[in-house]
Amino acid sequence: MSPREIDVALCEALAQRTCDGDEEAWREIAEHMWPHFLGLVKGSRHMGGLARNDDHVHNVVANLVDKLGTDGGRAITSFPRWKSENAGKTFADWIRIVVSFTIKDYVRQQLGRSSGGGSKPDGEQLPSIKRLLNEFATSPAGEESFGSARPPMTAAQTARELLEWARKTLPTEQMAALSAWLDGASFEEIDAALAPPSAKQPEADAGRKTVRAAIATIRRRFGGDAPS
Repeated sequence: MSPREIDVALCEALAQRTCDGDEEAWREIAEHMWPHFLGLVKGSRHMGGLARNDDHVHNVVANLVDKLGTDGGRAITSFPRWKSENAGKTFADWIRIVVSFTIKDYVRQQLGRSSGGGSKPDGEQLPSIKRLLNEFATSPAGEESFGSARPPMTAAQTARELLEWARKTLPTEQMAALSAWLDGASFEEIDAALAPPSAKQPEADAGRKTVRAAIATIRRRFGGDAPS
């Protein structure tokens, strides 16, 4: 990552604010870095074939956001000391290292699953609700939805903003399935809700597939322009 690709001065100032106890500063870093994270992950040779799958790319970016945001951005507070110990280095160099380790951890985890770890096939995995909401809240789309001066959001408030944003993008069936999932409905309940009145029984796994399709669609929009 070249320092020219990000606003290094902004990120270093936000890192200092995080060290000073400003728990919202790490969100500003995540919002600024989101498109750069996407580009770095997609372009990483360590991702291998996983880089061609948007779900894997977004999963790594979500892991990065989780890592940076844990305990109010505690991971970011290591940056000033790292910089003092590495003369001439900047936030761009530090975040490149963080991204590299996060990618390697993710790829190692995926290789473990594919070699018989007992998890569901990767194509059936979904993010947790908490993770999806966190992705949205720290993405450019979330920044536009909430405004730069937004107060801290509860999960319920973030979910409402996400649904309002997604309504402009998703077809009706996907929107209904996503809304039900965010409300805590089981996939069996979503299966039943999606089934036509004439159906003798719901289509197996229709709910999971529809929620997955909805999430894939809105994730692709997180890093770009908000729906118009």
